[in-house]
Amino acid sequence: MLQQTAQAYNQDIGITSTYEDKDTYSGSVSDPEVSNQTVADVVFYLKTLKAPIQRSKTNEVLTGKQLFVTIGCDKCHRSEMKTGLTDIAALSNKTFFPYSDLLLHDMGAGLDDGYTEGSAKTYEWRTPPLWGLGLSKKSQGGQYYLLHDGRARSISEAILLHGGEGDQSKVKYQALTEDEKKNLIQFLESL
Repeated sequence: MLQQTAQAYNQDIGITSTYEDKDTYSGSVSDPEVSNQTVADVVFYLKTLKAPIQRSKTNEVLTGKQLFVTIGCDKCHRSEMKTGLTDIAALSNKTFFPYSDLLLHDMGAGLDDGYTEGSAKTYEWRTPPLWGLGLSKKSQGGQYYLLHDGRARSISEAILLHGGEGDQSKVKYQALTEDEKKNLIQFLESL
């Protein structure tokens, strides 16, 4: 998480640190603009944020959850995981519900943007956690901006853009009735 945080400071907002000392635009080395302690504090904050919890469990939401499993979304968007040992005792061996396996998957040619980071191929994307998905619209000005590049403006559109390893689930989603699709979306928005 330290590397991700230092890279976010540098690549996302242009702030250098001893971990990322090159200016993003010029490539020149510059004095650190943020201290190691500040980076460490942000890492601690991110590690200890409370995970969003499911906000609704109506019959429609429970039906949607079953459909989520039936069409195979849970193969990559796993509902449950457990933490390992960590130096923060309160976080060790805890069960949590990210709806992700946090792994890279081939998402097909439609989501291949020609850009790579680390060892990921241009068509590979880390399965994003779906927790908090229903809240994201409120934090994005009332509009969804989903997938790695924000191109999907609805949950349904994001599902329909799945390819590669997600293609079978997309096809099964397309075969659902309108009521089943509505229940599935209600489940996802409850996360």
